[in-house]
Amino acid sequence: MTLAVSLAALLTLRAVLVIPGSMGGWGFSLLRFGPPFLSWALWMLGAVLLIPPIGRRAMPTPPTRRVRGAAMWIALGLAAAVAGWPDRLHFVGDFLLREGTAARSLSPAGLFPQALPLDVFLHYGLPRALADAWSVPTAVTERTLGALEAAAIGVLALGFARALRMEGAQAVTIALVTACGGFLGIYTGYGKAIAEMTLLTLAMGVFALRALQTPRWLLAVGLTAAIGLVLHRSALALLPVAGLAVGMVWRAHPRAWRDPWVAAGLLAAVITAAVMLPRIVTAMRQFDPVHFTPLERGPGGALGALVAPTRLLDLVNVIGLQSPLAPVIPGVAFALGIRKLATTTGAILAALALPWIGMTALIHPPQGMFRDWDNYSAAGVALSMIAAWLVVESAASKGSWRGLSLAAAMAAVGPSLTWLALEADADRGLQRIHAYLSEPPHRSDVERGRVWDFLGIRNAQLGRWDASAEAMAKAAETSPSPRVLLQWALAEQARGRASVARDLFRRVTEMTPGDARAWYGLAAESWNLGDYEECRRATLGLEHAAPGSPEARQLLQSLDQVGRPDGASPR
Repeated sequence: MTLAVSLAALLTLRAVLVIPGSMGGWGFSLLRFGPPFLSWALWMLGAVLLIPPIGRRAMPTPPTRRVRGAAMWIALGLAAAVAGWPDRLHFVGDFLLREGTAARSLSPAGLFPQALPLDVFLHYGLPRALADAWSVPTAVTERTLGALEAAAIGVLALGFARALRMEGAQAVTIALVTACGGFLGIYTGYGKAIAEMTLLTLAMGVFALRALQTPRWLLAVGLTAAIGLVLHRSALALLPVAGLAVGMVWRAHPRAWRDPWVAAGLLAAVITAAVMLPRIVTAMRQFDPVHFTPLERGPGGALGALVAPTRLLDLVNVIGLQSPLAPVIPGVAFALGIRKLATTTGAILAALALPWIGMTALIHPPQGMFRDWDNYSAAGVALSMIAAWLVVESAASKGSWRGLSLAAAMAAVGPSLTWLALEADADRGLQRIHAYLSEPPHRSDVERGRVWDFLGIRNAQLGRWDASAEAMAKAAETSPSPRVLLQWALAEQARGRASVARDLFRRVTEMTPGDARAWYGLAAESWNLGDYEECRRATLGLEHAAPGSPEARQLLQSLDQVGRPDGASPR
């Protein structure tokens, strides 16, 4: 009953948040911005399956009958979803930075020096190698890799259902609850290691549970930990559950370590940790303090920032976005009781989720949770595993309530597909971002400035120069950095406002005299306005900033043709 009421409450909340006027529920208001037909069709299907007689009829009889090819169909479905809805908004986290680094063959060590070797290989070395050898666009490589990893998510999710000793339609519904979440959005072309870390988090949970049944699965546990430590420093979060699994297996099977496969897995993890930990610790000390620093300090200091009402509301939103059924966990867990949950499965899932939940509670994403939602993807998949397990315990074996399994699956599938479709539509995605900036609750100036900055850059990439200029003007109100002003000037230049662009280029040259782009922009716009004196001054500045510049030489030749600017030249 608690599960049914919780699912009904979630459906109601998602429908109510269609009403404009507030973005306080941005993690649950996808119906408002998603494609209407798809979004509401999925919502209606979830609502219909929540009706007990319909849910029972929809569940195959017997529900444990083996479903042939289930893993293949789930894997293909997820791969097709992320491939068919590639991210065209490019808003999340470091999407623009990562994509630009690989596409333009920039140095990854200069832009993200904290990246570990496997991250650099997967999201820079491999895309660049394919681009150089066969002219495969780096974005295509990232999308293909994402589709393969989404397929692996599907296979592992069904493996999780089997580890819970579920079969047939029940296993499929549990797999869908596990595999469907907002974290699927990082497999649509986003070139960052958090995608692989999310996959490894799911894999670690599945392998740890299987190891309790068959000790040789400790080989997979050890290799997963080893791969994670070469991939990203956050893989330290996988070590507690790996250690717990090893301890539980050794307690039940004291001689398991004599198995060469088990020994090989543990040895791989230990050696990799010994090699990688010094580098990981150094990277954490140099680059991670910013993730624990509030965007703006309030009267309560750092502690007060952790429990600020807006931040707590954003935590609920980002968790609900990443794991659509996470909100039902507290109520259902309380209803089941501690005796039902105090099992080896519960211990493994708790050990898997708690480190990620701890990071979720403590970190302050540099661009805010609304944009840096990718930081919570691993926590999302861990919470989805817990939610799936609770669905098993609540509904799977209760005859009259068995249909709730399908309703729970749709409660995860619907928001996840709506989210993918929304991120694949740049116009709808930009509309959602504008609503976030214009509607309550009010965001800090730092966060607003960074979001406006993104809107300026992304609209420029889309050739929407009016929107780009207006967004950069907003960004400059709180962050008038040379880069922001230069981007604003370029947008004004592109939309034909020469005098505004010239003034902005001049401001940039005053702030950073060595910026050749700003000197060239100032010279070009001064020429267009007939201000040859200013044009010559800017051209000399360009020549000083970039000796031998062909643009400076050409401008000087053009200026010589109209005469020296001693008052005789037109202005």
